[in-house]
Amino acid sequence: MGKLLVVNLHGQINVPRGTRETLVQLGLGKRFSASIVGDDPVSKGSVRLCKDYVAWAPIDAELLTAILKSKGRVSNSKVLDDEALKSMGFKTHEDLAQAIIKAEDTDRLSSIKGMKPFFGLSPPKGGFKRSSRRQFREGGILGENPQLAEIVRRMI
Repeated sequence: MGKLLVVNLHGQINVPRGTRETLVQLGLGKRFSASIVGDDPVSKGSVRLCKDYVAWAPIDAELLTAILKSKGRVSNSKVLDDEALKSMGFKTHEDLAQAIIKAEDTDRLSSIKGMKPFFGLSPPKGGFKRSSRRQFREGGILGENPQLAEIVRRMI
């Protein structure tokens, strides 16, 4: 079982109540926020409930390391630096990324103590190349999107 990177590409305006609550539970309360969830049926069901507002794809250790280095936070004002990593029991960002991906018992970032369970991304440099209102299979970027890693690299 792997992990999925889920990115909220819309806000919460005019979102149905059940979908809005699911977005908050996933840690995706704001636009351009990202989180890591497990690739299990329960998490995938939650993500599919929000398919008109989020994009998701499997994540690899290299991309997760880049996200942790640039957008990882311990609190709103403190970044995830070497000192914070040592207090959590990790030596480098790569070690933390490997631990997150290989952890079978944890399916969300909220289970890691001392770290914010979401990442605040920026809008992508160069904009979206496809429609942000359609599913991937319809020519957009929402839903299960195999090109999400390239988009997120531009959002870091």
